Amino acid sequence: MMNIALRLTLTIAVVLTAFPMSGENLFTTLLGKDREEVDRRIDDLWHHFFTPGDLDRYDRDGEKSVYYLSDDGMAFIMDTGNNDVRTEGMSYGMMISVQLDRRDEFDRLWSWSKANMAYDKSTPWDGYFCWQCDAEGNKIGNSNASDGELYYVTSLLLAGQRWDEPLYTDEANAILHKIMNKNGEATGVYNLFNSDNYMITFVPDRGGYYFTDPSYHLPAFLQMWSATAADNRDFWAKAASASRSHLIDAAHPVTGLYPDYSNYDGSPFRWKYSGYDTSMYMYDAIRCAMNVGMDYYLTGEDKERQTDGMRRLLRFFKNDGFRHSRFTLDGKYSEGEYSVGMAGANAVAAFALASSDDEADRELAKEYVQRLWDVEPPTGKYRYYEGMVYFLSMLHVSGHFSLDFRNK
Repeated sequence: MMNIALRLTLTIAVVLTAFPMSGENLFTTLLGKDREEVDRRIDDLWHHFFTPGDLDRYDRDGEKSVYYLSDDGMAFIMDTGNNDVRTEGMSYGMMISVQLDRRDEFDRLWSWSKANMAYDKSTPWDGYFCWQCDAEGNKIGNSNASDGELYYVTSLLLAGQRWDEPLYTDEANAILHKIMNKNGEATGVYNLFNSDNYMITFVPDRGGYYFTDPSYHLPAFLQMWSATAADNRDFWAKAASASRSHLIDAAHPVTGLYPDYSNYDGSPFRWKYSGYDTSMYMYDAIRCAMNVGMDYYLTGEDKERQTDGMRRLLRFFKNDGFRHSRFTLDGKYSEGEYSVGMAGANAVAAFALASSDDEADRELAKEYVQRLWDVEPPTGKYRYYEGMVYFLSMLHVSGHFSLDFRNK
């Protein structure tokens, strides 16, 4: 019989690793929206983006869907701005599907990913997924994009819980086993996470193993892995802590802005092979606010520092008049237009201010949540990236996002 001390220890461990079934619905608590009205909005967004589209019209004005059925019964998410399929979008689509209990769409996307994006078992990239394919499933890219694996694994773990299907869980753990047991010095393909600092690599090859991307840091996901993955749970707990700190270290101390790419110490990194200045707040960086806000409401592990950081960031965009989308980190140079994706991600950051003792913080949070509610989902050629970040953000802010379906 299990002794009382051991039983108590296990009970405490379960409590410490549990996640809320869902977050607070900020549309209701801050704006007074009825739950039914919020649910209708989420359902409308599902049909907006996931009603199967006509591939011949993918880039036309007014087009809404990013979800396309293939002739073999599978499906893919199209990057409509670049006419390709990316692990980013596929894994986002799977995450949205599992959160909204849409198993058919989840399975179609996962089947397409395995059939077309998974690298062959005979290559050093076995376990990883090619970051870019064409709509016919031909590989274009020659590496992965590390955030794709994070979303794939987390979506599969959640699917195993939500639909009581151990196969999804086994597939997630098989991916983790393969991508964390690479001999990079011999093959040039490394582990997904740098074993010296527990941080995710930009790309686990000789060109990208030694720096990172702040928007790939998802401490809430890693905290979940530390409770549910088959192996390396202590490593994932340390990785969650490292990512949490990186999202503090990489932010500018005054503006709160993030670079697109960073060194492991948090300093901005300009990659010479990129076609733009990756040391600036540009495209990837908009997701950092979403990652921090998610971690704030799901784990609560670093609330004080996250509140300070999100206060700086949200004040900065407000002071800019919600006009621009790209900045030097000091905010002195700006360009582009404030985007739908930014409206979404920044509203998730509002979780860090919504229950503050400071009335100004609460009002700032309310303003961002209202702006998200008022924005229209994107249409036309460039709807994909902004739309997917926006949809994920809507799930967070509306209380439709969970990292634990074990007690559904």
